[in-house]
Amino acid sequence: MTAPPVVPLATDVDRVPAHTPPLSAAQRDRSARLARDAVSLHDHPVRLPDPLTPESWAALADSGRQYVGDAGLARSGLAAVFASKLAGGTLDEALAYADALTASLATARHAYRAVAWSEVRETGTAVFAALEDLGPVGTDLSGLDTLYAKGFRSAGLAYNAGSALAGGLGEATDGGLTALGRDAVRRMAELGMVVDVAHVGDVSTVDTARYATGPVVISHAGARAVWPTPRMKPDDVLRAVADTDGLIGIEAAPGSTRSRRDGGGHTLDDAMHHLEYCAALVGVQHVALGPDTFFGDHLGLYDAAGWPRPAVPGLPDLDAEYVAGMENPGEAVGNTAAWLVAHGWSDTDITAALGGNARRVLGAVL
Repeated sequence: MTAPPVVPLATDVDRVPAHTPPLSAAQRDRSARLARDAVSLHDHPVRLPDPLTPESWAALADSGRQYVGDAGLARSGLAAVFASKLAGGTLDEALAYADALTASLATARHAYRAVAWSEVRETGTAVFAALEDLGPVGTDLSGLDTLYAKGFRSAGLAYNAGSALAGGLGEATDGGLTALGRDAVRRMAELGMVVDVAHVGDVSTVDTARYATGPVVISHAGARAVWPTPRMKPDDVLRAVADTDGLIGIEAAPGSTRSRRDGGGHTLDDAMHHLEYCAALVGVQHVALGPDTFFGDHLGLYDAAGWPRPAVPGLPDLDAEYVAGMENPGEAVGNTAAWLVAHGWSDTDITAALGGNARRVLGAVL
């Protein structure tokens, strides 16, 4: 029998009002057909506490448990999702996260644990463990083998502040991919782990793309030309990753993929502007989804965990409480499909962006 949650949890179905692009009946049918078998390169498909306070967040963290949003995933259209551990922490904490994810999936009706692409089924959602950054490994690359044995199949080389492997996007100076970083990229390729550069600095990302022998992935970001912040990627970085036959996963964390400098909004429309820009720049075959969403109050998590809310000097402050249309893993795929249908994308290109491109790359890596 499953133990009750340690704190009340957010619902993973209909937590916020639906935000669906207006479509004709024929377009709705087409959108529903296309919003299947999708892949998310980066998400947090777990339920957050509700209410989300410093106390409830601390209680959940101290419990060491994860609660996969199984009902939400059942509605999502996702065939596979990479469930990422939040950045930082120790190697033991990363391993404990994988164990907690596995335990939650053991009682799920729809979602299931996967460690190889060949395990992705025709029904249900395969959940792969992922790591936001390899800081927990430090300078001992044997930790990569330990992570792989525990089921991790994707990992970022660094977070914003950098690591022993690569510079981070938040550093004033990015020294590039280190010798240890090159060894890590090589070992990840040998093991069959996705090399993720979402939070890696620009110089280090280009270095990684030059050194890698296989696809490199930006699991969750957008285009700096659309929204000029360090979190977004400049054109040369986007091209470098695409040149590895890699992927650019478009994210929708609150405040990330904005596009309007005359206000503080952030909706599905903004995220889609990033997707369209990247597709035009490097080709549809290199874009994918990496929404970076939770089942719960994402902005509330910043406050509960004591993290600063996203803000960039010279740009309007975010005034939205959530990203309408891409608020959670359950709605992102369907609403993206609807938006692309409404904006004239072909079935072939929609299928590629929602999952076909990811299947090509992940099938080769995993």
